[in-house]
Amino acid sequence: MIKRSTWILLAVFGLAIGAYFYLKAHPFKSSTPATPSPTTSETQFLINTTDEVLSTLNIVDAQGNSVQLERDASGNWTITQPKSSTADQSQAEAAETQLYALKVTTTLETSPSAEVLGLNPAAYTITLVFSSGRQQVLEVGGLTPTNSGYYVRLENKVYVISQTSLDALLQLMQNPPYSATPTP
Repeated sequence: MIKRSTWILLAVFGLAIGAYFYLKAHPFKSSTPATPSPTTSETQFLINTTDEVLSTLNIVDAQGNSVQLERDASGNWTITQPKSSTADQSQAEAAETQLYALKVTTTLETSPSAEVLGLNPAAYTITLVFSSGRQQVLEVGGLTPTNSGYYVRLENKVYVISQTSLDALLQLMQNPPYSATPTP
């Protein structure tokens, strides 16, 4: 003989199975509208080129120290400053790639004075010359108050660029990409 509690348990189980199949056939429709998912903004890069090849990269700090890389006629990079030498091609190409990968974190619509941003004088001046003869000058100022980015002026607009991405490029000042000299 089956106990009364077993019959109650079987009835509840049967109702649960019936509710499952009913809700599967007739899904619940919410009366509140769905929350729209946030849209992603398009990534803006600082350097935009259209089929132009970078031919000269020159970085000068506020003290006048500089490093300059130039692409020769065969497409290989050479270092012309601080001393002339052949460049390690992989390091020079990595620097060029890093340059094109500089993402704009923020564009300042109205900016404080150049002194406040560290742009008078600029801590670094990066001059780019392209194969077409077009030239772009980036002035790198001070760090943002959160130390997460640098203020950069390009064509009279001020941007904030990630500190880590720009530091990777500015390290060419301390470590120019000289090719390794073979050991005898």
